[in-house]
Amino acid sequence: MINNNFKFVAFCTSGLEGAVAIELKSLNYKITYSSSGRIFFTANFDDIPLLNMKLKSVDRIALLIIEFQAETFDELYDNVYNSNLKEILERNAKITIQKVKVTNSKLSATGAIASVVKKAILNNIGGSNETGPEYPFLIILKDDKAYLLLDTTGKDGLHKRGYRLKTSKAPLRETIAAGFIILSRWNKDIPLFDPFCGSGTIPIEAATIDIPNVNRTYVSERWKVLKTTWEKSKIDLRKINIAKANNSVLIYASDIDCKNIQIAQENFERAKKVFNVDAKLEFRCIDFKKLEPFYEYSYVISNLPYGERLDMDVLTDIKLLREKFTNAKYYLLHPSEKFEKYFGKATKKFRFQNSGIWTYGYMYY
Repeated sequence: MINNNFKFVAFCTSGLEGAVAIELKSLNYKITYSSSGRIFFTANFDDIPLLNMKLKSVDRIALLIIEFQAETFDELYDNVYNSNLKEILERNAKITIQKVKVTNSKLSATGAIASVVKKAILNNIGGSNETGPEYPFLIILKDDKAYLLLDTTGKDGLHKRGYRLKTSKAPLRETIAAGFIILSRWNKDIPLFDPFCGSGTIPIEAATIDIPNVNRTYVSERWKVLKTTWEKSKIDLRKINIAKANNSVLIYASDIDCKNIQIAQENFERAKKVFNVDAKLEFRCIDFKKLEPFYEYSYVISNLPYGERLDMDVLTDIKLLREKFTNAKYYLLHPSEKFEKYFGKATKKFRFQNSGIWTYGYMYY
């Protein structure tokens, strides 16, 4: 029987830690520590399937095996070798060192660190022919403190939902879109508009925000110690998805580029199959300046055109949004530090990276 008092790390886009905290607290998990792009929390081992399938703003979920001081390779080896890996790993486990990240530490040669850690893991479990399921490990060294983590998600991060085969230029990562929606506190009883929808990521994530992703595969569902739990969790969550399948959602997406709208519609059709949901989502090819005014209480959540998506300066006309949606809360993404000059002082803003571009989340509520 595996001890159920484990620490986990939820990795996310730096700047969206608040969204992850909202999700974890809604599921009654206790957060113990938060740093840039990493949220530490406690959970049961058997919660691994639920965490991977339900959390929408998280890039991956890792199990914290051990944390310790490591200034020498001997300390690194000994601590990993003496950890509790035997109760999790099977004898023929395929051990991979997925990532080594070092910051301000005496041990800095990532290749050597990976080699020592893998040797310690293999010796811990008494050797392996590595013909079995993959167990991908992450090693983080910061200020001579080492964290050995076991990735439960796999090579494809949680942003790989399975519906987005095509994208517009400079697409918004699914987990960032979901995180921004979660931070907005929008709920499905309130109309939501995205007048710059691109390939549809924000409206699709909104339409499926509370639907677990049961139809993709995760590395930990192949592990012997979790196989039965994964199978049961997927059966249980599929029943929940079916129960939610006919929810009516008030989401409206538009874009000036008709090719984007076609891509967004195709992505949404795939999303309905992935999530087994028949949500309502209205797409239109129209310039936001030609939208009819909407006077009811609403949310406008959008990734404004910039970089490769920018053929004209949207900032000069962006204030027109206030005339189109007179009773709205606005949650807008844009890289310009001068955005508030055009749209007004934000209630709150934060900075993060999207596709290598530093971007601001401007929140008006």
